[in-house]
Amino acid sequence: MAKSAVEKAIEKQRKESQKAAREAKLRDRAAACVQGAKYISGFRIMDKEAEKTLLSILSQYDGNENNHVSFDIDELPRYLQDSFLLQCEKLQMYGMFANVINYISGAIITLTESGKSYFDDKETAIQEANKIPAKSISNYHKQYDVFISHANKDKSDYVDLLNMKINHLGIKVFYDTDILSWGDNWKKVILDGTANSEFAIIVISKNFFGREWTEKELNEFLNQQNESGQKIVLPLLHEISLDELKEHYPQLGDIQCINTKDYSKEEITILLAKELIKRYKS
Repeated sequence: MAKSAVEKAIEKQRKESQKAAREAKLRDRAAACVQGAKYISGFRIMDKEAEKTLLSILSQYDGNENNHVSFDIDELPRYLQDSFLLQCEKLQMYGMFANVINYISGAIITLTESGKSYFDDKETAIQEANKIPAKSISNYHKQYDVFISHANKDKSDYVDLLNMKINHLGIKVFYDTDILSWGDNWKKVILDGTANSEFAIIVISKNFFGREWTEKELNEFLNQQNESGQKIVLPLLHEISLDELKEHYPQLGDIQCINTKDYSKEEITILLAKELIKRYKS
């Protein structure tokens, strides 16, 4: 049976509302990434996914005066193809694009001058920073201030944003997404990270339970803590109760935990900074 004009209007309005909600969610995610960006010598460093997307786009730029790029999305790795709309939103917020028109297999992009010179400008900023004697407290201690141990399923909805907040404060983080690169022996890199981190935030959720490598990381840090007598493990409960934690990890029963429902990411970052200050002043 054919739909009436009223039904068609309602259906159209529903689809428009859903589209607006998706676009708002996309902008919020992009804004969170951009707001968490680090600065070197006053220059804003983009996140790795945005950098990789921009590099691929620049590889298709032919040098035309209008700064236009007809970009083929197939040039990107699959994981970036899946998040291409998000990357475009971020790159506009970072000021790399003046305009972008997305379509199914790619986009028509207008680069800004900043977008064209980003990687040269980044290298200049890094060189300037290297001329200044580093005063970071991490120079006198381990390579990383904190290791974030977590289940992969918790990345997108929580841990990615927590990592950005901590990075924004200038704390040096071992976070697998940022550290691991193509061809790495990931097991060795992660174990090196556990050995070279002052603290470990253990984001424990139901997704964490029973995972081989999350539990291996936890045990590595607990062994270090027991051997050194120093506080290392900082348990962070995510959508689980203290009773659930004790049921799965009774060895954490006597360690003070905090819960993500009680503390914002900003508050957790400040608590971590206080622990680092106490450690490095001792």
